Amino acid sequence: MDIVEFLEVVNEAPLRSAAKPRVPWKPCQPDDDPFITLPVFVAYCAIAAALRPWNRRNARFKVILCLQVEACLPVYTAAARVFLNGVADYKLGRTRPFVSDWGGRYSNRDQFEVQRMDRAIFLKEPKKDLDDEAILFADAVVDIPARTRSHVEAAMKRFELPIVDRDVELLLSEPWSRLDKAFPEGRPPTLALQRLRQYPRLATPTVAPVKVTDPTLADMHGYGKVVDWGHELARDIDNYKSGRIPWEDVDDGVLLSGPTGTGKTTFIRALANSCGVSVIAGSFSIWQSAGSLDDFLKAMRKTFEEAKAKAPSILFVDEVDAFGSRNIRDDNRSYWTAAIAGFLELLDGFHGREGVVVVAACNHPDSLDTAIRRAGRLGSHYQITLPDAQSRLSILKFHSGIELDNSQAAMFGMATEGFSGADIEQLARDARRAARRRLEDLSATHIIDQLITLTELSGDFVRALAVHEAGHALVSIEIGHGEVREVKISQYRIEGKSSQLGYVRYGQMGARPKTRTDYLNAIAVCLAGIAAEMEVFGWFADGASGSETADLNRATELATMLEGALGMGHTLIVEGPIDQLERLRAYNPEFRRRVHDILENEFGRVKSIIQTRRTALDAIIERLVQTKEMPGEEVAEIVRRHRTPTVSLAKLPRRSAGA
Repeated sequence: MDIVEFLEVVNEAPLRSAAKPRVPWKPCQPDDDPFITLPVFVAYCAIAAALRPWNRRNARFKVILCLQVEACLPVYTAAARVFLNGVADYKLGRTRPFVSDWGGRYSNRDQFEVQRMDRAIFLKEPKKDLDDEAILFADAVVDIPARTRSHVEAAMKRFELPIVDRDVELLLSEPWSRLDKAFPEGRPPTLALQRLRQYPRLATPTVAPVKVTDPTLADMHGYGKVVDWGHELARDIDNYKSGRIPWEDVDDGVLLSGPTGTGKTTFIRALANSCGVSVIAGSFSIWQSAGSLDDFLKAMRKTFEEAKAKAPSILFVDEVDAFGSRNIRDDNRSYWTAAIAGFLELLDGFHGREGVVVVAACNHPDSLDTAIRRAGRLGSHYQITLPDAQSRLSILKFHSGIELDNSQAAMFGMATEGFSGADIEQLARDARRAARRRLEDLSATHIIDQLITLTELSGDFVRALAVHEAGHALVSIEIGHGEVREVKISQYRIEGKSSQLGYVRYGQMGARPKTRTDYLNAIAVCLAGIAAEMEVFGWFADGASGSETADLNRATELATMLEGALGMGHTLIVEGPIDQLERLRAYNPEFRRRVHDILENEFGRVKSIIQTRRTALDAIIERLVQTKEMPGEEVAEIVRRHRTPTVSLAKLPRRSAGA
């Protein structure tokens, strides 16, 4: 007997005994039963077929139903409640039909909750695994069959729809998600079916989607020193596997910290791929969800034991800052103390941790108990910061396979300032979706379309930026203040947002005490931008002042420190800290005059340099307008090439013998 015949017999036969199954459209308590839609009824048919042995009045069971790949969890959850309503009377005030997601966030709690219940259904999605404990827990683990023509015809008969082959095929081929959207509660089934015909699925693009390969450390752009540590770890693990070094020589504990979304989890995947080992993941919240303190400690030990069983391996502990510190005094202090003590015991490896590298991640490393960060546990600490512009481009290429041209890269760099790796991954995902909707191949255009609106700057604006930044670079090279690494200007701006449109990046100055000359040179470099604007245009723009990091603000602060906080002004007297000096500058005319004199003298010096080296300045400006960015070596070469040769008067040139 197929499912249609089965349901028809059940519907027409009176309930003569407790062994007879119940039907979903005649619930005992209508208020307790979910509203049945056509997709829910189709799913119910599949569940009824899978659970035939328990499809009888007051049957007692706890089963795990394994969904197919195409299945829709919300639809099958509603269908499972319908089935439970059909086999038992859930009287007012008693427990409602219990259906849960196996392996979900509250799975452990739910398993404990149903111990005293007569019946329960857990639904397992294909991506989740079943272990031996699941087999022991459930009375049965059953695969739900895919929807069949019989299921669909039974549903159409239930909702008084004519059984037409075209509509049957439509209901069989449509994804569950579209069926769920087309047949909401309250919409007539005929109208829902009509809308399905009216709005067919969009054709799938013929181009294969970009395949994102598993990352390695070579793909971790912008992660800094932690990548170097990862390469060293990969070499050490390889040496350990070959027996060349003992495990004691391997750095087996490290702490990663950084803002949310900076890619700590992605780094772990890349680290494991480069080391050729497995990753076992755990976290404070996962262990705590196991239940009581004893369950928490048991779950934590189980994770460490799994890592040891797969050694050499990487044990990734996320949210490690949730452990907190034992120094915090509150009502739960004994709980935290025991939890941290258990974690420390496992980190120490007293019971053996050979072959297990513990990599812990957190957002707030300062909140960690100091014992956790002790040498031999998580002694090494690396901060993962937000990626710079070049790193963001590399991350984009990894996730999309798209390489932007120079103009697009400039727009992308400005629009994604402050983006994390996760933000860029989401941007690439949105771009792929946009390409699919348009039935187009993914391209740089789809990437740019996802960015916030940028305004292209006029040629005069770009030239003014070039003049300003060229002045900074030229003066810095001329007075030997510091190595110029890069000069860059933007061709775009974000409307309504204050953003840096140009900059000069300098190298680190040598580790030595700074003198008055060093501070005066720093002031001169700050004033060089407006000096160049004055030389070229006869005016300077307001971008040089206003914010704390603006040129004039920074020059004024340095001059104030020199005169009043460092003893390097007209007297050795130190007037006070910088915040007090600002008040002194505002209310003491004499102090204000001395600060002004420092700025005036350095501005005069800078203007003289700019005027003398005007040809070099113009060459840098023209090149910067053309390329928008220049490496420091190119700037230095232009300055050297345009330096006016000098002839020494101390010695006359030798005359040739034939002269």
